[in-house]
Amino acid sequence: MAMNPFVLFSQTHILSLILTYGLIVLLTLYIKSLGDEKTQYARVSLGVLLITHAFLQIFYGYQFTWWESLPLHMCDFSKVAIGLYLLGYGPRFFHCAFFWGIIPASMALLTPALAYSFPDPEYVNFFYGHGLILLGVSTGYFVLNERPYFKDFIFVTGITILLTAIIYLINVLLGDGANFWYLLYKPSGDTIMNLFPDAPWHIFALVPTAIFAFFLTYLPLLIKDKIK
Repeated sequence: MAMNPFVLFSQTHILSLILTYGLIVLLTLYIKSLGDEKTQYARVSLGVLLITHAFLQIFYGYQFTWWESLPLHMCDFSKVAIGLYLLGYGPRFFHCAFFWGIIPASMALLTPALAYSFPDPEYVNFFYGHGLILLGVSTGYFVLNERPYFKDFIFVTGITILLTAIIYLINVLLGDGANFWYLLYKPSGDTIMNLFPDAPWHIFALVPTAIFAFFLTYLPLLIKDKIK
């Protein structure tokens, strides 16, 4: 079956965005409407789905270059972090997923680096996986009343800078085109990174942009706290 090439902001892409964000809102409201016991079941179920999705790609590694099956992409870190939080492993994991997940996952959905459109399995899996991240964060914030503070923004920024150095080294050691977090070269397709300098200089724009995105994510809470 021939697949249609992915076209940014085509009718299919826009409908996928509406469906994804619509389901996130509806499912968050549904989980919030449940009693305490059923909310706990939903929390654990969602956590299991996130962790499973992050590591399931290992078992489908034969479809890709071997290193692509490793769960080392930013979205994988986000899935694992929010999944662990929902399974009860503490608010630090929520803080990481809050900053790693909201804008990065949204930008990924808005400008996905995909070759083919629906019904290509990679397309469906891409929207499902990133939608799960946003649903997990939404559940933590709106249902479980978890939230970060400025000290948590500083903490996650520091962890991210440390992980950037580690992931860069892993990319170099793996070779064979490894490009986790897009640290060695820019992704193909129409993304915000097209505005950055050519690789390898793009990294000097990528890191500050990521930190600025973290701050934008926290800004509504900062304003809310100032108004009180």
